[in-house]
Amino acid sequence: MRKIPVKYGIEILVICLTPFLFMISESISNGKVTGILFSFGYLILVGFVIFGIRYWIENEELVIQNLLFWKTRIRISEVSKIEKTWNALSSPAPSITGRVEIYYNKKSIVISPKNFEEFKNELLRINPNIIIKE
Repeated sequence: MRKIPVKYGIEILVICLTPFLFMISESISNGKVTGILFSFGYLILVGFVIFGIRYWIENEELVIQNLLFWKTRIRISEVSKIEKTWNALSSPAPSITGRVEIYYNKKSIVISPKNFEEFKNELLRINPNIIIKE
């Protein structure tokens, strides 16, 4: 198993933490204990969603763990193209910058590997027929 580091963007953290800061400040100023508990519940949930994303290569498959128990497995031999993208669709890519769209079996998925060159080279080592668009 070869782990692929995930790129975490500060912009995603700011977008996700802004509602928490608003909720916690309103709850504290109004003295609402349930609001404070809800705010921290939101923070824990967002933390699991963002920091639960993992990528690795196992038995010539790219495995993308989206949440604790939800995994997407892509046979690298079926990957036809990889291209850098600014696609902002919801995906297991916790960064706005450095997103990569992977095309396979008439599907695609967007991820954000920390080092695109290492990621690209690792996939090309297994499947040299992948088209790379940077």
